[in-house]
Amino acid sequence: MKAVRRQPRHDARRARNDVYRQHIFEAAEQVFAERGFETATLQEIGKRVGLSMGTIYGIFPSKGEMLQAILDARGESILELVRDVAGRGAGGRDTLKALLEGYIDFFVGHPAFLQMHLRQGSSWVLSPENGSTGSRVRVWSEIHRLQADIFRRGVKDGSFIDEEPGLLAKLFSALDQVLLSEWVAEGMKAPRDELVKRLDAIVERTFCKRPLGKRAR
Repeated sequence: MKAVRRQPRHDARRARNDVYRQHIFEAAEQVFAERGFETATLQEIGKRVGLSMGTIYGIFPSKGEMLQAILDARGESILELVRDVAGRGAGGRDTLKALLEGYIDFFVGHPAFLQMHLRQGSSWVLSPENGSTGSRVRVWSEIHRLQADIFRRGVKDGSFIDEEPGLLAKLFSALDQVLLSEWVAEGMKAPRDELVKRLDAIVERTFCKRPLGKRAR
């Protein structure tokens, strides 16, 4: 049996839709960041991207599917970042420093996603709310498991305080969220290096062991 060859027209349509999908994705992320998911409309997104509503609906049948596509794509990117950092085999303190730098780089590089995510009011500590897709729960669970492993490594090598690693991982996520929330509230003016320095100093005071006799100021 001969293999069925794809029609050039089919390939061209698929390539065009892939480009449209990316443009819609970016426009939706921006509109959700500026207006919030509940207030934003598909018409606004279509106007921002310059595509007809028929084209929009042909790629994303609903606003909810747009949101889910953004959360899935960005969530997978963050998960890959954490996997990469956690897999380097360095000590707990060095690994956490690399992770916090990676997080800052990611969110500074995707400010619209950060604003959109913060507008949702979701905690970076608690599991996604009921009704979330399995993919979101899976990503959240894996990120926190990997963070806990980093803290477990640091507790074992003596660089972190002796506390339950899962709790330390959640505290770290909370600190990260609060710092980035403040950055957004202040107009996102502070440079990347300042954010890294501030978060690393907070990590040092919160999680790292101090020599005996040395008191925190």
